Amino acid sequence: MGKRNVLKAGVVVLALGLLAVVGCSSNSSSSAKTPAEIAPTELRTVATGTSTATPAKGSLYVCPRTIDSPIGPLTLPTTFTAASTPWTSNGIIDISKITTVPGAVTMEHQFTITTSDTQRYLKGNGIPNHAIGTFPIPADSPAYPYYAGLPAEGYDNAAEIPVGPYNLDLTIPKNPTVNATPTCLTSLITGVSSQTGGTWHAEMAADSQLKLYDPNAALPTDQCFGHPYMQQYHYHGYSYKCMPDQGNAGEQSPMFGYAVDGFGIFGPLDANGEWITNDQLDECHGRTSMIPWDGKMVEMYHYVINNEFPYSVGCLRGTPGTMSHDMMH
Repeated sequence: MGKRNVLKAGVVVLALGLLAVVGCSSNSSSSAKTPAEIAPTELRTVATGTSTATPAKGSLYVCPRTIDSPIGPLTLPTTFTAASTPWTSNGIIDISKITTVPGAVTMEHQFTITTSDTQRYLKGNGIPNHAIGTFPIPADSPAYPYYAGLPAEGYDNAAEIPVGPYNLDLTIPKNPTVNATPTCLTSLITGVSSQTGGTWHAEMAADSQLKLYDPNAALPTDQCFGHPYMQQYHYHGYSYKCMPDQGNAGEQSPMFGYAVDGFGIFGPLDANGEWITNDQLDECHGRTSMIPWDGKMVEMYHYVINNEFPYSVGCLRGTPGTMSHDMMH
């Protein structure tokens, strides 16, 4: 399918999270390799018909919601449709073929993490501490046609959306607990990177024809798998490639950030430095094992970023914290 036909003109793409982060195309070998040596070559995307209505491995569990669009209120669909792009085939996204939003733009970054006895406070301006792509997207960029045919409220088209600072203010429990049943995703933001100050969004993009897509399969992003929605820059897919600390060879991946329920989001390698697959994770894309937490090693639930959909947080095992109204609910 041609680039200009990926998501037909008139389709409103609502990127609810290019959060997710990607793993590698296969498990790591028995010999210790650095994170760079086992960087993912592919992502495993979602299949047509996959439901968002209940918790399940390989999907998202999303609270029913109506969202505003240039053509009026839209109720989010409850099943996914597989996107058709030059970098996606038979459920596999070839990372080397993804059209990338060009540029290496640096912006003023603000971010702090503080704690009380019971709470953790993440505050900043939503701008990560690394370079991002050029937004609005340059008209001569190969990425431009994918966005130019998409309407965006307040702009000529989605390619014209810039990145700007906003009030990132998230309060989460310092020591979260696992609830008996998972909670559906209540906001677009699923987590905040403690390493960069950037946010992850849920891995879904809805169009005006009431079709739901994996954003990584449908749209180009920048070199850090990020782009803006409503001017707010956020991550999808293989976002951890831009994390300053990705860990060491043969060791467990470090923590990349916090989910909106307070649990940690960790990288794709286990304590032996081996790749964690979806088969080893629960319906929310997490598991319980020994992890570093506030300076101690504890056995605790946490989410895992890998290369299989939904890539990071699929639903919430804890109780969501509170966000400022400037953040994407």
